[in-house]
Amino acid sequence: MNMTTSLIVIALIAWCIQIIFSWLQIRRFNQAFLAMKKGAYLGVGRSQTKRFRPRVLIAISLDKHQIVIDSVLMKGITVFALPKPIAQLHGLSIADIIPANIFPNDPVSQSALTVALTTNKK
Repeated sequence: MNMTTSLIVIALIAWCIQIIFSWLQIRRFNQAFLAMKKGAYLGVGRSQTKRFRPRVLIAISLDKHQIVIDSVLMKGITVFALPKPIAQLHGLSIADIIPANIFPNDPVSQSALTVALTTNKK
């Protein structure tokens, strides 16, 4: 094998590994999403960020009284990001949720939370 062929093979292997890790990450989020307590509303928000900045996915579940009963946050640059609950949201009314208070130093997470809540506030 010459140098060009070796580089092509390495690039293909790296691409395949990326596909596998991306699939595993999507699978982890889907499992966390399906494990959420189901309420009257289930919203998902995703931040809009540039390259090499952490992307944020937030899913929230509200009961019929507009109270948060479950939530999931997934934040990271790499495929190794894990879904975690957002404890400070649980039990809050949708009217009491101010993204800037929940994530004071994280505008990306504020954006994702706003998107997750936007559909329900209309």
